[in-house]
Amino acid sequence: MAKKEDRRIRKSRQLIKEAFIDLMHEKGFRGISVYDIADKADINRGTFYLHYQDKFDLFEKYVDELLNELIATIEISNQEKETLNKQKMRERQPYVEFFKHFQEHACFYEAMFKYQGDTYFYNRFIDIFKNHFCQEIKKLRIHDDWLKVDKAFLIHSMVYAHLGSINYWIENGMSDSAETMGEQLNTLLCAIARVGHD
Repeated sequence: MAKKEDRRIRKSRQLIKEAFIDLMHEKGFRGISVYDIADKADINRGTFYLHYQDKFDLFEKYVDELLNELIATIEISNQEKETLNKQKMRERQPYVEFFKHFQEHACFYEAMFKYQGDTYFYNRFIDIFKNHFCQEIKKLRIHDDWLKVDKAFLIHSMVYAHLGSINYWIENGMSDSAETMGEQLNTLLCAIARVGHD
C-alpha cells in the first residue's frame, strides 16, 4: 500500500509541476493563482495544499530541485579530484550532460529566461553556482601566484559564463546540439582558467 501511495504522491506533484509550467508560459508567475494551477492539473485545491503551502513554495522548491540536479551534472567527484590535477579540463565532458538537462526541462527554463518567473530563480542560480565554483576551485588547487586573477572575480566570471551560455542557447531556439554546446562551454572555461597545474 505504501508504494501505491508514493506513486500517487509523485503523480500529483508531477501534474502540479506540469500545470505550473504551462501557466508560466501563458500568464507569467505573477498572473498565476493556486486555483489556476489546481484547475489546469485537474485536481482540487486541497490536493495542492497537501504538497505545497502556496505558489511561491511550489516555485522555490521546483527551482531548487532543478538547480541542484543541474549542479550534479558538473560536480567533481572525490575520485575525480585526485586525478584532475594531472589532466586538462577538456578531457572532462560534463557539460554535454549539463546542456541535456536544459533540453529535458526546456519548457521551464524557457519561461525563466523570458523573465516570466520571479527573481528567485536568478538569485538562486547565482548563489548555487557561486558556492559550486568556490568548492571546485579549492578542490582543483588553483594558485593565486599562477592564475594572477582574484578568485572572487574568477568565480563571478564563471557563474556569468554559464548563465550567458544558457541564455544564448535558449534565445537561439536550442538549435545547436547539447554536445556542441557542451564542447564550446568547456573550451571557453579552459580559456578562463587552466586546471591541472602541478
